[in-house]
Amino acid sequence: MRLIINTFSLLFRKLLRYFSSISDYRNNPKILLVRLDAIGDFVLWLDSAKEFRRLYPGSIITLCCNTAWSELAALLPYWDEVLPIDLHRFNEQLLYRWKFLLTIRVADFDVAIQPTFSRNFREGDWIILASRASQRIGSTGNLSNISKEKKAVADRRYTHLVPASNLPLMELERNAEFISNLSGNAFKAELPKLQQLITLPDNLKFFGEYIIIFPGASWQGRQWPAAFFAAVIAHLHKSHGLQTLLCGSSTERALCQIVADTARVATVNLAGKTTLPELLELIRGARLLISNDTSAVHIAAAAGVRSVCILGGGHYGRFLPYPETVYGIKPLVAVKKMPCFDCNWQCSQEYDQSGAVPCISSISIEEVIHLAEQALSKSVKILTGTA
Repeated sequence: MRLIINTFSLLFRKLLRYFSSISDYRNNPKILLVRLDAIGDFVLWLDSAKEFRRLYPGSIITLCCNTAWSELAALLPYWDEVLPIDLHRFNEQLLYRWKFLLTIRVADFDVAIQPTFSRNFREGDWIILASRASQRIGSTGNLSNISKEKKAVADRRYTHLVPASNLPLMELERNAEFISNLSGNAFKAELPKLQQLITLPDNLKFFGEYIIIFPGASWQGRQWPAAFFAAVIAHLHKSHGLQTLLCGSSTERALCQIVADTARVATVNLAGKTTLPELLELIRGARLLISNDTSAVHIAAAAGVRSVCILGGGHYGRFLPYPETVYGIKPLVAVKKMPCFDCNWQCSQEYDQSGAVPCISSISIEEVIHLAEQALSKSVKILTGTA
């Protein structure tokens, strides 16, 4: 019993300290933005995220966000507070979930907004309900991450659902649609822009031109073979003399080392050795980035860096390729189109379960090299959207 009392007492004191930090704004409306998806989704959202300052002038905006990218979010000027959430703990640990929802509840937000199109019943929708805000706004969304029955329940947690088109839209366009329909004024999607936010430490400063390779992926089936990456690295080193940085999470360090050992040229394995803001600045300094379908290609686009993405068909058109109507340095995509595209990564083809699905493994080394050379060429016309 004493442990329970001490836990509640500690939580209460933490809440008082947290909310006293914004006590000077108690007369300003308090807005909660809920965005819990992956790093790439967050980067794609940034062009629209900046609009909430305009839609709610003078308000105090708190962003409830995934811990995976909270450090980067905290450096941006689009909100006043960042409230990170560990989604694994939120889903697996009842006490952590209860404490987090209580934190949301006692904050006394006036407006709570979840702009995510593919909502999740156990995460964002619960946080919206816990806010008890007088205005609780979300997207009508789709059934990608939620069953029809649970969506019907979750929809009732909102006071207003912003309509969303049934047409397939790339995520930049989908985010712009939410802002347009929420505000009543047309908002045109553009490339997000990430300006320099930090200075790299000396151990991450590389002199001379380099490329960055991301050989990992969130699922092995989406991962282009390591030997293929190694062949591309070897070619670019021979033809351009470019140093290669291998990046990814700490769990991908062994994979990056396999690529490095197979390539047999100058490489630096940085997997798990950078923060997200540091990774952003490393990418900004690169001449080219080559990656599977990961957040890295979206970061590159936001930093104005050319990139090549090995793209499969699981979500083809939703996150990549970028729309023709959006101008700037966009990722080039190496893709092998198949009739089974848009499978939501539920592959219907026969393949070796220990390797990549056919739409990934059938993309040739020559095609990726061709796109890499195109990206490196000064003759690429940025304004055509081919850079």
